[in-house]
Amino acid sequence: MNSRLFYGQLFGVLLIIVLLLFAVPRYLKDIPKNLSKKVSENLSSKQLSWAAVRANGRDIILSGVAPSIEEHDNAIQSAKDVFGVRDVVDKISPEVITPYTLNMSMNKNEIILEGYMPTKEDKEALLSLVKEYYPKQKLIDGIDIGTGNPESWNELVLTITKGLKGLDASSIHIVDDEVQVSGKIKTQKEKEAFEASLNEFKNNPYKITTHIVSMDRPIIVCQEKFNTLLSKQKIKFASNKSDIASESQKLIKELSYISSLCPQAKMVIIGYTDSLGNDEKNKKLSYERAQAVVSKLFQEGVELERMRALGEGESKPIADNKTEEGRAKNRRIEFKVIMNEER
Repeated sequence: MNSRLFYGQLFGVLLIIVLLLFAVPRYLKDIPKNLSKKVSENLSSKQLSWAAVRANGRDIILSGVAPSIEEHDNAIQSAKDVFGVRDVVDKISPEVITPYTLNMSMNKNEIILEGYMPTKEDKEALLSLVKEYYPKQKLIDGIDIGTGNPESWNELVLTITKGLKGLDASSIHIVDDEVQVSGKIKTQKEKEAFEASLNEFKNNPYKITTHIVSMDRPIIVCQEKFNTLLSKQKIKFASNKSDIASESQKLIKELSYISSLCPQAKMVIIGYTDSLGNDEKNKKLSYERAQAVVSKLFQEGVELERMRALGEGESKPIADNKTEEGRAKNRRIEFKVIMNEER
């Protein structure tokens, strides 16, 4: 009885082993097929049918062209969610974009990004740079991933992004190799430096157009016009007095007109004398003459708060005080145009 039971049990064990030897390989062989089917069904249910599915054992390989970075990430996660999947290999390509674009607009409150970068790493590099350079502005991210970008795309975008730091308000529009940058910047010098930073990209392969207004441009124009006018004509005064000669009234009117070309700027009117006489008296006389010019310009409609008189006396001569001709040149009025925040 015991031997029969023993042999019966042994037969059962052997039968199970035989079944396993035949069934397990078949089961393992079917795992990739079954997982592939389940992943495909899950992707299809989420409108992600563009993703191609292939299985290698319990590993799933996804390929295809992702319409957006969001759909790319959703496809990867949907594959990972299927029971039995060990790992997901990402071989998805970004979509080829035509035309390839990037738009950036910035003001004091926010920065809006729209368009494409070639890879996720390139996008993260751009976002990181924006956060580093513009921490106070709210970042609105509308960047997707796509191929089809012109060469040196990343370098161009990052260079422009860095350069915008000096701009008060700006916008960038890039369509393939056409680049337009517009905005306002504080000084002409900063404008020239920014435009120079883009030179390496011009015609290589980009066509770059800038519409940048330097806020000190009217100041530069005014200063140039004041300098030119006063190099040709002088405001004349009564000898050793601050009374402006009547013959200089026309010149005062011209100076008043020039000041209207830069209404947001302030002006320092500076008086100088020759070296004859007492230094303290010369300084007092030069100030009084500068103040007289301020009064005349006020009468012509120039706002008083835009002007400041300064007397420099015999300091900073522009000619030799040993000759009458030189002393005549040193007796002068100069205009210095400044931005409102300067003193």
